[in-house]
Amino acid sequence: MTDDREETTSLAGRVGDLVEGVVGVGVDVVGGAVGAARTAAHRWDERPGARVRRLRRLARQPVPYLYDLHPDARRANPRELGIKTLDVDLVAGTAVGGVTQRGSDFLPLKPFRSLNWQGRWQRIRAAIDRLAVLPPIDVVRYADRYWVLDGHNRVAAALYAGQVQIDANVVELVPPDAVPSERPGDLAAVLTESRALRNAGEGRAGGTFRDDASIDPSAESS
Repeated sequence: MTDDREETTSLAGRVGDLVEGVVGVGVDVVGGAVGAARTAAHRWDERPGARVRRLRRLARQPVPYLYDLHPDARRANPRELGIKTLDVDLVAGTAVGGVTQRGSDFLPLKPFRSLNWQGRWQRIRAAIDRLAVLPPIDVVRYADRYWVLDGHNRVAAALYAGQVQIDANVVELVPPDAVPSERPGDLAAVLTESRALRNAGEGRAGGTFRDDASIDPSAESS
């Protein structure tokens, strides 16, 4: 066991050394890749038990709500960027109401974990264990972070599994006096006003794979 820990630490150290070497090149375009490599090294070095304890501490706090932290986001204009692969660590919170129902680990609080939710959660975890490809989550981008419209359970599963990245359908909320940070990935989706685009402007969930629909609303009174 000691040898395994030493080998894992050594590998994480080598990844970190590689990152520092890339930084030394001084090429701006690799900034995003450097950040991803640092995250990968950190995740590799974090043992599963420590990760679960960290997430359970987060679960005691309500998940951050975009419009509480950034009220100006309500006046922003939604622009679809298309499907992106995101660093899970950049998923900062939720963009839909009912924030008191979830902790900062993106899981429902225990009173809201219905039998329906438990079944969905087990299927999501099993799919991740099989390395199955899950549908992209729906998020909005604001203040250089991502906020979940639909897919909270998939984000939670990714966090507990130590997954570094997750696929997402991204809608950027652009302030009235600003311009989009990048060109849309799929112009056709913008022209036809996709479901994610419409719902982002309304602060509602709207994915076709609704892993968030399993929270039992009646549990709130129990």
